[in-house]
Amino acid sequence: MKETQITVYDKQMYPTHSDEAENKFLGNLTFKNESIYITYKDQEQGITTVIKTKDNMVSVKRIGAMKGNLEFDSNKPHKTLYSTPYGDMEIEIVTNKCDIYFLTKGVKIYIEYKIMMQGEKVSDNIYLIVAN
Repeated sequence: MKETQITVYDKQMYPTHSDEAENKFLGNLTFKNESIYITYKDQEQGITTVIKTKDNMVSVKRIGAMKGNLEFDSNKPHKTLYSTPYGDMEIEIVTNKCDIYFLTKGVKIYIEYKIMMQGEKVSDNIYLIVAN
């Protein structure tokens, strides 16, 4: 386990507008068996995030004020309940691109996906995590 700087960039593109954010956290990067684990805590929002990669699939588990278990797999969509302070939402994640790059001192994960609710597209999204 290595303490590392983690940069998280996400962008949501809706039919009427788009939102984007970039945040930096101090967290941990661990290589175990054939998996990569990135963990960090957003102190401001009270959310711990655990990111696991294996075989070009990425899972993101959030614990705290927002709960959710998202899976990004280019081979199949993933349905899940995503808990927010406003209640639970059933969403489907359709991953278009999921790339994992090894850096000299860490890892970069790039994901393009869309969120579907009740068969309708809610947004196109980009999720980028750099741990180094």
